[in-house]
Amino acid sequence: MERTIGLLGGGQLGQMLCEAANPLGIKVVILDADKSPAKQVNAKNEHIDGSFVDAEKIRELARQVDILTVEIEHVDTVVLEEISEDGVEIIGPDGRKSVRRVEVQPSWKTIRTIQDKFLQKDHLAKNNVRTAISKAVQSTQEDLEAFGKEMGYPFMLKARKDAYDGRGNYPVKSTSDITDALKALKNRGLYAEKWANFKMELAVMVVKTEDGTSIDGSATVAYPTVETIHEDSICKLVYAPARGVSTKIQHEAQELARKAVGSLWGKGVFGVELFLMEDGELIVNEIAPRPHNSGHYTIEACPTFSQYKSQLLSILGLIPSFPDSRIPAMFPAAIMLNILGGASKTSHNEIMKSVIAMPRAALHMYGKEPKSARKIGHITLVADSMSQGEQLMQPLISMTDAMRAERKGLPPPPPQPSTSIRPNPCSPPGQPLVAITMGSDSDLPVLKPGLALLATLNIPFFVTITSAHRTPVQMHEFASTAASKGFEVIIAAAGGGAAHLPGMIAAATPLPVVGVPVKSSSEFDGMGSLLSIVSMPRGVPVACVAINNSINAALLAARILGASNPVIQERLVKYAKDMEDEVVHKAGRLEEVGFKEY
Repeated sequence: MERTIGLLGGGQLGQMLCEAANPLGIKVVILDADKSPAKQVNAKNEHIDGSFVDAEKIRELARQVDILTVEIEHVDTVVLEEISEDGVEIIGPDGRKSVRRVEVQPSWKTIRTIQDKFLQKDHLAKNNVRTAISKAVQSTQEDLEAFGKEMGYPFMLKARKDAYDGRGNYPVKSTSDITDALKALKNRGLYAEKWANFKMELAVMVVKTEDGTSIDGSATVAYPTVETIHEDSICKLVYAPARGVSTKIQHEAQELARKAVGSLWGKGVFGVELFLMEDGELIVNEIAPRPHNSGHYTIEACPTFSQYKSQLLSILGLIPSFPDSRIPAMFPAAIMLNILGGASKTSHNEIMKSVIAMPRAALHMYGKEPKSARKIGHITLVADSMSQGEQLMQPLISMTDAMRAERKGLPPPPPQPSTSIRPNPCSPPGQPLVAITMGSDSDLPVLKPGLALLATLNIPFFVTITSAHRTPVQMHEFASTAASKGFEVIIAAAGGGAAHLPGMIAAATPLPVVGVPVKSSSEFDGMGSLLSIVSMPRGVPVACVAINNSINAALLAARILGASNPVIQERLVKYAKDMEDEVVHKAGRLEEVGFKEY
């Protein structure tokens, strides 16, 4: 790679960008303070010491590179515009002056639009990208009261610039909060935003591959939709893929994020934060024109194409094509946990030791002084399922919770469960792996033997009722979110001639579905149920066991799990051996005492 990249900012994002650049032979020159995190891992180049907002230092960097990019949007876009449009003056050894042409990626126009959050919201709205209703306001009681009267309380008062990790935001719950809000955000340009009643925060990393805008998304590629959990207004956890979100909504989030990024100028990787509203609508919260905390997981989950590699190759014009414009993860599940500085400089040592001993976890420490509540590192854990990942990550989450409590002078937090779905009372403890549903509680007696067997095999399960005909909306929600909730197999029982439940479940989930035909009072022998279940059209497979045979349904579910879980497979081997021993014992007794005494 002969073209040199100049990086404004040398924090942890720049550090991970350099770690991606080194094996590719891409030269990166950094403008930031001496011994900044990025410079610690890239000592082979002549970096520039100084502030990345200093116009003259930016020009000095531009004279050494072919492309300028950023790891933070709070930079001087005036000088970036000057360099992009007019080039930068160079004086040669002979004293002659010349102009060096340097690209700025993403475009200074994009960075300028994004760094002013009201301009960003206004830009998105003008391009028909769904976002919260916002309005520029003056720092006066009257202006905020007028907004509250128009949009209602609560609303969010925000600083237009230099706001991140919750800094620069103030919730206004009533007119009595206005004075304190103006005091907290004094001497700053402000805008007010209608309150967003969201049920979940999502994020999508998007790669843009062309300089011009691309509203149709043809020049954008999306990573998986992830769930972000915030604490104290700072990102704490990222779950990839998002838990409890249907495939349909995940794809809609990717498309909305691509549309938002496509409305901007220049190339690079962008972090798009979204809200999933209570009514199911998706809106864009804000965009970062750079790698993002919600994309750290891609280093391990997308090892051949992390967000940092995407940033490098996109601005160099070397990005490959991806089917369906999506970059897939290489693991079924990944969880990222941020490490914040604790009460002392050594508070994080124990969690570091724990992570190093975990084969599925990767530790990234940034080389930053461990100040209280400062992001000093992160952990990414990859797993074969979200339930497995949650169980492995929970001890580490508990350790960071204890660090937070110590840092804030709070009592130690109580132990937290490691599951996202609580098993039924009669189920073995742990994340449920098998979801069992039936069309009516009248089917429960048929299912009880299978449930008892799952308990014997120590396989956690979850039981509910979802009728294909009486509760179709709940049934579809159950089926479409089952995989993201950590279930790995579904057992569905249905009776009557219709018996549509197993097939309807199978049509809405990527998980294997085992149907149990139930002999009901409305038919002679259960054959109607059986024939309905086995008559699914091509492309919607449903396994079917014998009529009323929930034992075989449980065993088939266990065998599906056992194919990738040696512990469950070993239990199945023991179960089969116990059955064999039971038959051998019965045969011996029959032979010994005769049929009359048996």
